[in-house]
Amino acid sequence: MNPKRFFRNLSIQRKLLVITLTICAAVLLLAVSALFLFQILNFRSNFKLDTSTLAAIVGKNSAAAMAFGDRNAANETLGYLKAKPNIECASLANVNGEVIAHFGKKDDAKELGEFPGPGQFKFTDGALLYTEAIYLESKRIGTLFMRMDYNSVFSQLLGFYIFIITIILAASTGLVFWLSDKLGKLIITPLSNLTNTARLVGEKNDYSVRSSMDGRTDELGLLGTAFNHMLERIQNQDAALNISQQKLGSLVNSIDGVVWEWDAVTFQFTFVSEQCRAILGYPPEAWLGKADFWDKIVHPDDIEKATVHCMAAIAKREPYHYEYRMIATDNRVVWIRESGVVITQNDKVVSFRGIFQDITEQKRAAVELEQLNRKLLDTSRQAGMAEVATGVLHNVGNVLNSVNVSTTLLNDELDKSKIHHLQQATGLMRQHLPELPTYLMEDAKGRLLPEFIIKVADAMNGEHSRWREELRGLKKNIEHIKEIVAMQQSYARVSGLFEALAAETLVADALQVNHAGLERHHVELIRDYHPTPLIMVDKHKVMQILINLIRNAKYALDNNLPNEKKLTIHIGPASSNRVKIVVQDNGVGISTENLTRIFAHGFTTKTDGHGFGLHSGALAAKELGGSLIASSEGLGRGAVFTLELPIANNKN
Repeated sequence: MNPKRFFRNLSIQRKLLVITLTICAAVLLLAVSALFLFQILNFRSNFKLDTSTLAAIVGKNSAAAMAFGDRNAANETLGYLKAKPNIECASLANVNGEVIAHFGKKDDAKELGEFPGPGQFKFTDGALLYTEAIYLESKRIGTLFMRMDYNSVFSQLLGFYIFIITIILAASTGLVFWLSDKLGKLIITPLSNLTNTARLVGEKNDYSVRSSMDGRTDELGLLGTAFNHMLERIQNQDAALNISQQKLGSLVNSIDGVVWEWDAVTFQFTFVSEQCRAILGYPPEAWLGKADFWDKIVHPDDIEKATVHCMAAIAKREPYHYEYRMIATDNRVVWIRESGVVITQNDKVVSFRGIFQDITEQKRAAVELEQLNRKLLDTSRQAGMAEVATGVLHNVGNVLNSVNVSTTLLNDELDKSKIHHLQQATGLMRQHLPELPTYLMEDAKGRLLPEFIIKVADAMNGEHSRWREELRGLKKNIEHIKEIVAMQQSYARVSGLFEALAAETLVADALQVNHAGLERHHVELIRDYHPTPLIMVDKHKVMQILINLIRNAKYALDNNLPNEKKLTIHIGPASSNRVKIVVQDNGVGISTENLTRIFAHGFTTKTDGHGFGLHSGALAAKELGGSLIASSEGLGRGAVFTLELPIANNKN
């Protein structure tokens, strides 16, 4: 078992016990080790001192025997050493090195060469060797060699010390256990209360329980009090959240579309709003828990295209929308616009969230509009006005895109409106209407209500300003559509109205028409304006040209990274009698062979294009007395479109 994991999983009480024991054991071991080392050194010193003292006594007692060469007397003197069991052997030798007397093993008498010099000690093989010089009247007459058994004496002492240390450690451990159990409860008891409270909250989701701190004011008491306050706040927030979830559910189910969430791991819907019944006939439970449900209800002819769009959304990880058909329960074909966002965690796609909107009627209207446009185009061609009809179709389509964006933005703003917060506030006021002054002055929530209403009013005021601004833009676009149609209707009969206008004003209006599209495509707009005189033009024709050029530049930037999409508008003098407006992008560029054909009628590089915009724009520029030219350094290197127009006092 991993010691770290084992220790980590112990209870706090046992962890405290282990920590206390470890600290005490470390301190005791350090103290005992120091004492033991001191005793060893002291024992070693005393052992040497005892040996030298004993040797000095034996040497003096044997001096006479050595002087007369009396071996018997010398052996008798050494014989007294039997009383010392730790003496292994001893030898007396004269000054010539001849052994006169010996005590102990006979073989040891032959190994006197390993002994140190007189007065010196030597430890070897668990024994202490000592040499003592014997003098008589200041004359050296011999030498005493002694071998002491050091190991046996040291082992006895070591055993005694180990016994004492074991008793001390055992007593200390028992004392630590007892004190830890008694004193640890001062910390463990409040922690246990907190733990039990947290477990109850986790198991039962009951935020009304509280932890008892018994009036403690230490850190644990403060922790318990803070924990109880947190539970109280969570309880209040949970109640408010339940109310909010109910209101959110009502709001989601009131949206004109199917709000959904899809798990990218299990390939299953995890949430579907009630609107799925009204739009497609399937109840929400039919969508959930089935990985292939979406595949079954998508129209067979659209499943491949829809899947490709889904994979592209995963790859880009950006908000997306696309259209396809679904089959309802009654076999109706329902056109769906799917709009969604990709949710990622740690750079991994985990889910999708979005809305299915029923656009069947819009599709039907679009088909009818397309049929009407086709009839209009045929009629115009028959009357010799093909360019007029195509100009109407293209420019009205440009403005209609902005109208669609504006209506979508307004719809989103309405969905996010703060008005439901005001409804919540008025609901509270209705509940406390009889005692409203008291409620507003004394109740904790009531005191917050006026400030809350003020904030909601401020937010709604901001919403109202944004809506009004968007509606002004919408109205302006609708009026522009009317002006385009009216202008084009009179185009063949009478010449347009020429006015002296500022080029910057015309560019600003064209950018405003394309504002939503540029913002949606994350295009960085760079303005490079220089002072220029007024130009004499038919503003509606110039607007058609500029709107088309800006729109084309926006689509040319589609393949660029978001932070690399740059659109530059340059205004400046072209010559003494002309002003130039340059629309430059760093997008897909134009090949050399296409530069010569780009203004031809019907030529286009777009899969869904019709080739009318640039052709009619070039014709309109020429009719205004100016010109429209294009340049590019090649594919992938951007394009530059230059519109030149006559100044007010030099109209050609």
